[in-house]
Amino acid sequence: MTKRRTKSSKQKSFIKLFFSLYVVFCLFSIVWLRAAVVNMEYKLGELDKTKTDLIRERKMMVAQRANFYSTEKIEKVAMNRLGMTLPMRENVYYVKRTAVAGPYKASLDNASVKK
Repeated sequence: MTKRRTKSSKQKSFIKLFFSLYVVFCLFSIVWLRAAVVNMEYKLGELDKTKTDLIRERKMMVAQRANFYSTEKIEKVAMNRLGMTLPMRENVYYVKRTAVAGPYKASLDNASVKK
């Protein structure tokens, strides 16, 4: 009977040791997972900040592009760089639009032959 008691006490001590190691492993895993989640939240915050900065920069670029294509800017460039001037009223000529001369079409339909 003593052998059975020693076996059961060895099994109990093994189970206690295994259970304590399991609890320590679980606690370590929970702490590691929490640290990983906090790290991921930190990275998401940085990416969100970068996204906000890029959106702001994109809006500035769109506004700058609109400024480059404004009529005032084009007029300044034409006057300063290209040496163009505003036209005088007597130098403006209006051209009337006329019908474009096209090729002559000759058809040999039966109806045109009878006439």
